Amino acid sequence: MIEKTVSDTWLLTETVCLDRLTVEEGGSIQAPAGKFVTMTVGGIGRPIVPGTYTGDIVLSVADLYHMPPHGLMRAMGRSEEFRNALVITGNQVAEAQSVPALLRRGEADGKCAKNVRIASSEESFNGILVTGDSTYEINNADIEFDGFGANDFMGVGAGVTAIDNAHVTLNDSRIVMHGVTRCAVHVGGDSVFTANNCSFLNHSPDNQEWIGDFSWGVGFVGCNRLVQLCDNGTAYYNDCDFDTNGWGVASIDGHDKAVSYYFKDCRMNLSGTNTHGYGSFCIGDRNVVSFDHCKVHVNGYSLIVRGMTGNARAEVKNGTEFTGERFGILCIGDYHTPVTIHDSTIDTDRAAIVVKGSATEFDIRNSVLKAGDNVILQLMDNDEAGMFIKTVKIPVGRQDVYDPSHDLYSADPENDVILNLTDMKVFGNFFNSTTDLHMEKEAVAGRSGKVTFGGMFDPKPDSDSISFLDDIPEEKQTEKQNYDDGLRGPKNLVLNLNNTRIEGQISSATAAYREGLTEIEEDLRLEMSNITQTAAPTVNNGVHVCMDTNSTWVVTDTSYLTKLELGKASQVKAPAGKTLTMTVDGKETELLPGGGYQGHIVLTVA
Repeated sequence: MIEKTVSDTWLLTETVCLDRLTVEEGGSIQAPAGKFVTMTVGGIGRPIVPGTYTGDIVLSVADLYHMPPHGLMRAMGRSEEFRNALVITGNQVAEAQSVPALLRRGEADGKCAKNVRIASSEESFNGILVTGDSTYEINNADIEFDGFGANDFMGVGAGVTAIDNAHVTLNDSRIVMHGVTRCAVHVGGDSVFTANNCSFLNHSPDNQEWIGDFSWGVGFVGCNRLVQLCDNGTAYYNDCDFDTNGWGVASIDGHDKAVSYYFKDCRMNLSGTNTHGYGSFCIGDRNVVSFDHCKVHVNGYSLIVRGMTGNARAEVKNGTEFTGERFGILCIGDYHTPVTIHDSTIDTDRAAIVVKGSATEFDIRNSVLKAGDNVILQLMDNDEAGMFIKTVKIPVGRQDVYDPSHDLYSADPENDVILNLTDMKVFGNFFNSTTDLHMEKEAVAGRSGKVTFGGMFDPKPDSDSISFLDDIPEEKQTEKQNYDDGLRGPKNLVLNLNNTRIEGQISSATAAYREGLTEIEEDLRLEMSNITQTAAPTVNNGVHVCMDTNSTWVVTDTSYLTKLELGKASQVKAPAGKTLTMTVDGKETELLPGGGYQGHIVLTVA
């Protein structure tokens, strides 16, 4: 039996095998500079902490992999030293940087890994890293990691990582994580990643410090993202299962110009007692998020859209189902991202679609839209005031006043929200409660007492900034924090109905937060978007309804418009047994086939 007792510092220069290891209090095992030592017991990675270990013990010494800054960390100039079970570079196994003792079964060469099992409870330890110009295939892998991950923005602690110009295919595999901010898959650089028939899981412990204040302004709760995409990466997920209790299933964070997610025949679940987040986040420049025949159940928003340059694209198609305990789609600070919903279903407890501070156009065709609160579209003021805001003030008692420079009667594609509904039957309400009150101007800058992502984004010690983002030299800034200032404020809602029947209200509206609420801080983050809208006369929030000859609107209650255009055979009517009257600028006016009306229009049901 080979035994070793470590009572002080043991500098280990090469891999050793033991049958028994005792690490006493004050003892440590270290590797030379540029290297790391990891311990496996029975083939499972274990943190080296004081205690006694018996069995098949291997202390492996390997070279660190220097990961240069990428993704969101490029702005900070932050790099990381990765510790990996298996590193592939240029279709070669980087033996000096790999730990063979962690491959409990299977085999791996420079082109393919088959049937490998990797398990470790070491914090921030990576599984398979594919780099360079590699084309690599991973078949029937089983990767299980427990413990904290230091930086998921760069993929620290990920199960599989693709970087540089790697083309990686993962087939019939399972990646299970139980760790804060620890993603199953990280794709960056110009890499292309494809997963077929795989499952990904991360159910992390509740860690309030790592929830932080960075993402509270959009209402996220949780401490992990399941898969991550950055730089110019592309990821295809086919027939895969995702399950997490974090704040995101499929994240995009730190892009260059173009990243793309394609989900086909996938199943996503984000739920838990302290969870509120998103299925996927379409954020940035030329970014694509596509759901094709997927089932997505999310406590929060199944899809968030925040295209910043008018070049992003979001699509929900081919029988995709969005369900959840809160909302369906959120567009926030979005600039002209086309959102396509074809042959699909959104069925949520609250509004199916929430839009705030955005100029977004929707193409919705042959789809089912349902909402537990009967609000299909909740167009509202943006109550997100940017990152590093301490308090958002609710405009209690403040009344919106008409701004004559705001045109209530012409659609402005640069600013307004447009819904094109084709071949639809919709039961529910479409409300526009936007105002000129600008909540963000009353917000209090600062941070809460909680640490943001473990302090990762704290400013430099000699800086007066709120975050590291304020320290970026102006010439290197590619995105202004408040780039969306021009998108905030009042908007017109334009509904174009083509062979569509709506039963409900389409109207200007007022918005009210929970009674007694005067401000929103981090611990009240779930009050974001949590409004009740009530149809009300138009102030700055115009509503246009344009109907083709095959469309019908059954007006279920009083509705306020500024423009109404009818096709030759289109119908606007009250429910059976009731009557509908219309006034334009206070004058009762007859609804005529093919008619066009403009002004302060009130449709009253009696």
